[in-house]
Amino acid sequence: MIIKTYVVNNVTEAYPIIFQDLGKEAFILNTKSIKTGGFFGLFRKKQIEVVAAADHYTEKQTHVEMAEEVVKPENDSQKEVLKELSEVKGLISAIVKDEKNSIPTAMEKWVLRLREQEVDEEVIQYILKKVKMKQIQNLSAQEIEQCFLAIIEQLFEEGKAKDTDTSSFLITLVGPTGVGKTTTIAKLAAARVFQQRQKVGLLTSDTYRIAAVEQLKTYAGILNIPLEVVSNPADLPKSMEALKGCNLVFMDSAGRNYLEDEYIEEINQYLRYDAPQENYLVLSMTTRWRDMRNIVEQMKSVPIDKLILTKWDESTCYGVALNMVYHYPYPLAYVSLGQ
Repeated sequence: MIIKTYVVNNVTEAYPIIFQDLGKEAFILNTKSIKTGGFFGLFRKKQIEVVAAADHYTEKQTHVEMAEEVVKPENDSQKEVLKELSEVKGLISAIVKDEKNSIPTAMEKWVLRLREQEVDEEVIQYILKKVKMKQIQNLSAQEIEQCFLAIIEQLFEEGKAKDTDTSSFLITLVGPTGVGKTTTIAKLAAARVFQQRQKVGLLTSDTYRIAAVEQLKTYAGILNIPLEVVSNPADLPKSMEALKGCNLVFMDSAGRNYLEDEYIEEINQYLRYDAPQENYLVLSMTTRWRDMRNIVEQMKSVPIDKLILTKWDESTCYGVALNMVYHYPYPLAYVSLGQ
């Protein structure tokens, strides 16, 4: 650690000098008023002596107007302060490190497995806290495993959608490009047509992706159900009128760059249609957790009701699903696999 003393006209004037010499992490240890200059003790100028310190600093020195830099050797008092600061810093670091690494040996294997599955660290600490409440010192390895599995199962159970809302007339799927919204709509429509014997209509606003409309037309032809295409939100009432004989309408939205504010606003315009509706956010299990979290944060202004996670069979890492149900209030309605 470096300790330096500066003589300046006021404390505010000292900050840029200290930061330039010692870096942005520097801090002030002491200040006191002194008198400098003068002639035979007369006309002395009142200034401020500022003692600052930092763990390290750059060797670059500069001349600063209106300030006189004075470097003094460390006195005994300063050395004592330095020693105490170092001891406190070391103690805090040791406590933090010990707290973070205090994982009982019997639990290490399961913590490693969770991390390999890219489970968020906050979720891992939550699970550990729950497991530690079970008096693990008296449990066998198999019983500890069952504790982990039970807590994970409980998280999924709490994050799962309880029932499918049968009162909705319009269900819209939103999400970034490439997550499988169109394929998922075909699956949901088929389930309603063949299993529940409902009259279903399809609606798409995805006029951006090449062959997107043709793909949905193929699905509509296989299921023998009507399809409407809308190119902008103003066309939505007319298309919905054409599908009014259906029990339920699934709308496919365009997958766009979720970082574009224009895309988010466009999605919101389609979701303002006055009808009983649900909005599903579709995300892919092949997406990294950091990217998935950015997507969800960016789409917070979109009224999302439920969550669909696709491409389970294309991933070997399932921690993102656990992270989603832990961090966000969107009930998990469906998981999807296969083309």
